[in-house]
Amino acid sequence: MNSQFRNSRLGFYLYAIIIFIIAAASIFVFWYMVKGYKLGTYPEDTILGSVYIGGISEDEVEGRMIQKVDRWLSDDTIVFELTYQGYSYEFDRELFYFDYDTSIFYIDDGQTNELVVTYQGNLQQEVVNEIKSTDFLIGNSNLDNFDIDQLIRDVLSDASLMKTFSNKHLEDYIIDENLAYTEIGSINLTVPDGVSVDTLISNVSSLYPNAKIMVNSKELYDVVDELGADFTDSEMTILSQGMLALVLGTNFAINEVHYLPVIDYINYDITTFPLFGHNAVVNQVIGDSFSFYNPNNSPYYFTLTKIDDTNVKLTLIGLDFIDDIVVDIHKTPIDYITQTTNNPGILQTGYEGMIIEVNRKILDIHGYIIYNKVILFEFYPPIKEIILEP
Repeated sequence: MNSQFRNSRLGFYLYAIIIFIIAAASIFVFWYMVKGYKLGTYPEDTILGSVYIGGISEDEVEGRMIQKVDRWLSDDTIVFELTYQGYSYEFDRELFYFDYDTSIFYIDDGQTNELVVTYQGNLQQEVVNEIKSTDFLIGNSNLDNFDIDQLIRDVLSDASLMKTFSNKHLEDYIIDENLAYTEIGSINLTVPDGVSVDTLISNVSSLYPNAKIMVNSKELYDVVDELGADFTDSEMTILSQGMLALVLGTNFAINEVHYLPVIDYINYDITTFPLFGHNAVVNQVIGDSFSFYNPNNSPYYFTLTKIDDTNVKLTLIGLDFIDDIVVDIHKTPIDYITQTTNNPGILQTGYEGMIIEVNRKILDIHGYIIYNKVILFEFYPPIKEIILEP
């Protein structure tokens, strides 16, 4: 009987069905172990804020987010700040409102999602008013020219990602550069023989858009690197002398400067020599350049205009400094010696020399000295007098 059943067509089908059921069950068990248990949960690589929610259900998300946000808010090492010219304002993260329901509703699977973060009620305007009344911004005539609302949106965006650090530079939120920037200083320069005023200005216009010699934020400006391919040493020297004179009254760091320790006594003396404190010389053959560093979060630029055929005006333009910057040029005359001779052919007039020390002092908005150093030194040796022996 059993043998007949096993060899019958019905037995064959029953055995096949049993084997199929066993195989299907095995496949289901394997699938459930790998994927099935995840039904109703978020897929891999799904992040909300900075919280990984892959593998958990929607009902579990809010509880996890609340826990993580509370921990984020209580972490004193996390800083959200606004800076302007070295001063800072710290945002109170406790004022942020986290909308969990809306955030969860808009989650995209397998992606990093931002939390919906806002200020409730009038809090945003209160924060804006607080920023505008900080001691380093109150009274600033440029305040209306900064997009504070966009700044707040960017801060909230960083909060929505639960970043551990957010530093926004107010300088990045200028609406109209032409309104925000002002003339920092200017100097008239006499162009020496061999240099054409028109060619000098034309070269600047050709090299720089709108004839603005840009000094970018956080960058070293090297005259030879920037101008060496298009300008002669004499042209770069005259520009360097003007630039040096103008950056003395800023917080720019002078990196490299070379000078000729010789006074043109034919046309000047130590009381009228015009280059004290900004004597700069460029010589590409021996590698002498002039360079300085802009440490600010905003660019500055120079403009060059023609006065006449032998004179130009160099102007530095940018955001006005809120610190007081005082520059003193200390001059120490050096007496010349007198030497006698019986040779009339070597007689010469004596001239005093000079030691130049340029001191920069920076006082913060509270009147405290935060910088006080000699930033430039020049030495002009005296020329001895030679007279006939009595």
